[in-house]
Amino acid sequence: MMRKSLLAAGIGAAITFAGQASAQTIEFVAGQLGGGWYTMSSGMAKMMQDKNPGLTVKVVPGGGTANPSKIQQGQSQLGMGLDIFAKAARDGTGIYNGRKHDKVVMIGQSFSDNYVHFLKAANAPYGFEDVFKQKNIKIGVTKAGSSDEMTYRFVMEEYGQSYDKQRANGWKIVQGDYNELASAYKDGQVDYVFLVLGIPGAAVIDMGTGRKGELMNWPKSLADTLMKKYGYSPATFPMTTYPAFQNADVSAILMATTLMASSDLSEDVAYKVTKTVCEGTDELPKIHASMNVFKCETAIKVQPVPVHPGALKYYKEKGFSS
Repeated sequence: MMRKSLLAAGIGAAITFAGQASAQTIEFVAGQLGGGWYTMSSGMAKMMQDKNPGLTVKVVPGGGTANPSKIQQGQSQLGMGLDIFAKAARDGTGIYNGRKHDKVVMIGQSFSDNYVHFLKAANAPYGFEDVFKQKNIKIGVTKAGSSDEMTYRFVMEEYGQSYDKQRANGWKIVQGDYNELASAYKDGQVDYVFLVLGIPGAAVIDMGTGRKGELMNWPKSLADTLMKKYGYSPATFPMTTYPAFQNADVSAILMATTLMASSDLSEDVAYKVTKTVCEGTDELPKIHASMNVFKCETAIKVQPVPVHPGALKYYKEKGFSS
């Protein structure tokens, strides 16, 4: 009896151990709290967990320029990214100069288009180009490590500006996450806000509930320069995007969202992640309206970085890749 009990206990332990071994936890680095990426990542993580028992996906805040490094360093196995920064990280160019992120691969891209917003309050007197010539400006910018903040640096460079020069000219620069910037705008702590979001951005809608303003057109020469130098794409905010901030279409630039992965992520999990988002395409716009642009058939048509083998396996099975 004792031998049978021990044998049964051993079998039970083996089953428990096997069950634990099949359970996996991965980290999914998103964007800043209050932003579109965080909403998208949380929604996709829930889909992945619901469709794949035993898989736990932990979503953590991040930023467009910092996320490739978190994947390279092994902190995160999935991450939201932008085409231009994913490629620069993989190649070790630009802001990643000399540091090739060879573990950064992709599941797919164009999960949403990320529009660069530059807003001013209704009582702020200066337009897009003129504001950079002024003193004593109050502006809100996201935290360092975000694609928003890096794009702002690119813009400053084109106008011969820097944080040091602006502060020397009396500028007040408030940096925070999207929720913090929305509050700062509504409270009058800042009169200008520079950020990157899928549209419509929840933080921008929130800003408009407390204080009216204007979504400014991008100067064509600046837009052309940033597109040529860094790979941004031309964009237009449709007139109905933000009623509190526009009464016509507004020109801008954008970046495409890339779902990055670590090459260390198992082929099995990468396959499951790809299958989940591709077979749940109809659910994506319910998570965030800007995700209506994603199409599995074209998710790897453009490849700023290599496709994870597990993801590629799924695309080949569906005939979306040769």
